[in-house]
Amino acid sequence: MSGATHIVGGLMFAGTLCSFTDVNVFANPYYIGACIFFSILPDIDTTKSMIGFPLYPISWLIYQKFGHRTITHSVLFLIFVWSTLIVLSKLQIIPDENYTKIALFSTISHYVFDMITVSGIPFFYPFFKNRCVIPGNPAFRFKTSDLRAEALVFGICSILCFTMQPLFASGFWTSYNRQFGTIKHVDRENQNTEYYVVCEYSYIKNAELQEGEAIVIESKTNELTLFNRREVFTLNADDPQLKINHTRPRISTIEKRFEERQFFNVSIDSLHQMLNGKLATGLIQSNYNVRYIDNAITYYTNFINFKNRFDFHIYAGVDSSRTTITTNIARLEASISQTREKHSAELQKWQQHQQQIQNVEDSLTNRMLSNYHRNKLQQELISLRRRNYDKPVYQSPASQIAELEAQRKAISEKALLFSGHMTVYTFGFDNSGSEINFAAKPLYNSEKILANTQSYPLMENYAD
Repeated sequence: MSGATHIVGGLMFAGTLCSFTDVNVFANPYYIGACIFFSILPDIDTTKSMIGFPLYPISWLIYQKFGHRTITHSVLFLIFVWSTLIVLSKLQIIPDENYTKIALFSTISHYVFDMITVSGIPFFYPFFKNRCVIPGNPAFRFKTSDLRAEALVFGICSILCFTMQPLFASGFWTSYNRQFGTIKHVDRENQNTEYYVVCEYSYIKNAELQEGEAIVIESKTNELTLFNRREVFTLNADDPQLKINHTRPRISTIEKRFEERQFFNVSIDSLHQMLNGKLATGLIQSNYNVRYIDNAITYYTNFINFKNRFDFHIYAGVDSSRTTITTNIARLEASISQTREKHSAELQKWQQHQQQIQNVEDSLTNRMLSNYHRNKLQQELISLRRRNYDKPVYQSPASQIAELEAQRKAISEKALLFSGHMTVYTFGFDNSGSEINFAAKPLYNSEKILANTQSYPLMENYAD
């Protein structure tokens, strides 16, 4: 095979095999260069080859020592190339371990294309000098000098290189899983990648067609938890009210990262800042009952366990302990005020009675009164004195006042505080906008940087 055929064939062959390991040969120009280099490297044993000519001293020495299609077309040379690249990768001379995969598959592609020629290659040289060929019948193999056969192989490989770009870009298994369009295959894709998976979904619920894209938050073989930057929703294959048309996975460029946050005795405003515009899972405990809504159900509690909630909001509960204290203060103030008003009313009534007696006594001192009027006033005075009662004494409600002071002190010293921990999903974008627009994953970064989630105990001690 000519050098051009080996290059095109190597790009097609290595690109296909690398797609099984989520490496896109065409995603990086350096990857393409490595693929071209290693797909013609075995021909370094002849000075007439595309790589042997510029490396003349080395190619001439190899040719003089071993000849063409011998040691450089054997499994020993393949192991040598592979081992050398592994060592260079470990020494970080090669920045990306994907070069090792590309080099291995590109070199193998050269062997495969030489095996389909009439002469074949001694793959197990120098242990066995027998030629390895594909297929066994020489009538079905190509001749090196046959230009039509070369053009046919070159053309087929060139067409495949262009038409198989979606496969190279998405990877074999992603492309495979997309063909089925089921929740099970989305789950399989999500479990085997360190990147967030974007699910293209289409389903019918309540006679309404719903279509779009969403990030896969959690997945099971029959259920997906999705987030579309506005809300979190679930697709369950066993839901009789849900008809799922398809769910197709696509690996994004966003790596799975989680931010762990612990907090102790923070205010409700600070808690809202931590939850605002975030997708989170966590445990929160407050010193008073609060109110929150989850799945259209309102809860009143001081212990909150939430999972995969976006923009989660907590409200100061109307029946909270703090509100109860406020109610008690109002009740005590009303009771003390009522006691004072009752004493004032009784004192005013007593003063009016005393004033009436004084007025009658003053009238009796008038010597100009007739006997009739004097007798009448004396009878009125006797009646008033019979109804006379002691001056009302104010009884201070000391116990209620003490309780009121205690309640006021409690509400002034204690505030609504929250403690706990949460895991926040980090997607690498801000909260602006509402559309999912994740590019296809550039399959050339093999570094796993998925942060492991950690469990923290819920703090239960609160400062007064």
